[in-house]
Amino acid sequence: MKIVIALVVLAGLAKWWFTDPSISGLTNDVSFSYIVKYSGNGGSGDSLPMLLALHGNGDTPDHFYETALDQLSVPARIVLLEGPFDNASGSAWPWNADSFAQYGKGVSEAAEQLAAKFPTVQKPVLLGFSGGGMMAYYQAVKHGDSYSYIFPVSGKLSPDLFSDKSFSTGAKVLAFHGKNDGVISSSGGKTAVKILQANGVGVKFVEFDGGHLGIFKEMKPEITKAIEQKLLILN
Repeated sequence: MKIVIALVVLAGLAKWWFTDPSISGLTNDVSFSYIVKYSGNGGSGDSLPMLLALHGNGDTPDHFYETALDQLSVPARIVLLEGPFDNASGSAWPWNADSFAQYGKGVSEAAEQLAAKFPTVQKPVLLGFSGGGMMAYYQAVKHGDSYSYIFPVSGKLSPDLFSDKSFSTGAKVLAFHGKNDGVISSSGGKTAVKILQANGVGVKFVEFDGGHLGIFKEMKPEITKAIEQKLLILN
């Protein structure tokens, strides 16, 4: 009877470990809710490359997956973090230097803990759109060694978002931005690229003939293909 009870307890702990929808215990009491999806023929018990995805401000992880990432066909574990701030019908990411420092470190710690929690091949790939794209750029210069590749889309970065000048780079960056973006100007993305290049980050900047929502529209096939190519390298 004791053996049966022990097995039940262990099964419950295993279920909690692999399905717990939040990660906590990060610096400054930061925590994040998240959801997990699988692409290709990948399954929950498989050792897979991880794609960590950050939605845009006002969006949700579920909606971001359904509209931006549902066409990924290579095997991967897709972990979508929820922004830490309430915004409209969804959540948002930081907008000032202090909160970027706090939550930026939290995102990098979450990436490392999630990669340890799930059977993960190499370092995670990071994708961020709009407000999440700003965080992706920030990760590239402050916590780049936590990732293999980073994809900022329709984001920006400026010097005033750094509360200190200690940088930690490492991941290669492929950024996308619409020439006709009326929400975050492509000049904001170009400024981000200059900051990355000044700090030794390998970055390629792709401008396209579209607006802010290109990741969901005209650029979806190209961005999907670019992410798949990097995930295949990690497999």
